[in-house]
Amino acid sequence: MAGEVDIHALARFGLEHTERVGSNLDSVEIFYSKSRYLTIEIEENSIKHSQMGIDEGISIRVINKNGSMGFAYTNRLNKKIFIKIINDALKLMHLGTGDLDYKCLPSSYKNYPNVKDLFDKQIEHLTLEDAMGKIKSMITVCEEDEQAISQSGELSTNSKDLIILNSNGLEIEGKKTLVSVSSEIVVKDKTTKDSSSGFEWQSVRKLKDLRIQETAEKALSNAKRNLNRKKIKSMKAPVILTPKGVINLILNPLSSAVNGETFQYKRSFLVGKRGEKIGSNLLTIKDEGLIPGATGSSKFDGEGVPCQNKVILEKGTFLKEGLLHNSYTAGKEGIESTGNASRNSYARFPSIGITNFILEPGTASKEELLTSIKRGIWFEYTGDSPNIATGDFSGLILMGNLILDGEIKTPLNETMIGINLLDLFKKISMVSKEIEIYGPYRAPYVKIEDVNIIGSG
Repeated sequence: MAGEVDIHALARFGLEHTERVGSNLDSVEIFYSKSRYLTIEIEENSIKHSQMGIDEGISIRVINKNGSMGFAYTNRLNKKIFIKIINDALKLMHLGTGDLDYKCLPSSYKNYPNVKDLFDKQIEHLTLEDAMGKIKSMITVCEEDEQAISQSGELSTNSKDLIILNSNGLEIEGKKTLVSVSSEIVVKDKTTKDSSSGFEWQSVRKLKDLRIQETAEKALSNAKRNLNRKKIKSMKAPVILTPKGVINLILNPLSSAVNGETFQYKRSFLVGKRGEKIGSNLLTIKDEGLIPGATGSSKFDGEGVPCQNKVILEKGTFLKEGLLHNSYTAGKEGIESTGNASRNSYARFPSIGITNFILEPGTASKEELLTSIKRGIWFEYTGDSPNIATGDFSGLILMGNLILDGEIKTPLNETMIGINLLDLFKKISMVSKEIEIYGPYRAPYVKIEDVNIIGSG
């Protein structure tokens, strides 16, 4: 049985066997993961689908002295099958094209950071029955509100075991848990017959930190705030980005723009800007992998490199060392990996991802941001994305409101926003001390001056 296999012994066998039978090898990596998952889906405000299971497997990555790579994986954990995928990976390596930019896989590390609260036994042992009991509080929120007409949502958990070995002496293992909840509620005004929706979600490492009912209540509040939308005339006005808006227009685009691979392929609007001031003094961005209990934190990344805390932009300056790297892109640049190799499954080889991506809070209150605006825009969400290569953005405001005399008023209909991200960064004039956490993102409220708003009124 797969569950009776000594995974450590199998992984070490695979490493030794590959080094013995392989030719012209530079590096070998063995990656094992086991995920225990549970998912419950809500449709039309009732539980429609649920599933739980285990996804377990092992992969091998082999690279020769010319930089040609072979990769193969299996979810059948025995020596016979493992030998077969090793041979497959070696064949792919020999047939592949060399890569002069490849340098090496990570070496072994003597010390790894002690990052607390990444694993929760309650999540690992949560039953389907207990999970269904918890999600019913979401259903109640929708049932008890006279304007709410429908809800979709999900509760999901994941408990993961990881083992990474390579031929440079690296060997590391760890455990993580994650639980997430999301809610989207549709409401209808009985008088005007107008309808709208609101969305909210949360993702945490520990079950006790999950706020299921509160998530649904926020989704309901967001939906009601978006009812009876009105058209407005075009104008140039200040904009307050909510934390979701900050993720939408600052953090998410920046996480792509400082990705080492994107940058090296010159697909980032920040190419040529390293070491330069590109934004307001209020703009400090960090990628911190060592925050206790945070969803993006870890002792090590997808290649076994220790995670770390990094500064990307400091007081508006894009630091020369502000890119995120895995071992390949770091080697290409002649530096050490930043511990940002991202790998969600044994069936994938490493890409680059964020840990906890943070816009540092300011000193002003959310209320001060609002009261500073006589006429402006409250921006929460757009379904459109900036062009990462140029930084240009033009998109429809799907969730946003007019601000009049410091108060959030009419929700917006058929209203667009247009700005280049570099201009947006420079026009940041206020940042709140309050922040909200959405998975790996931490964001305050941010005020942007003089933004082009394209209305249809």
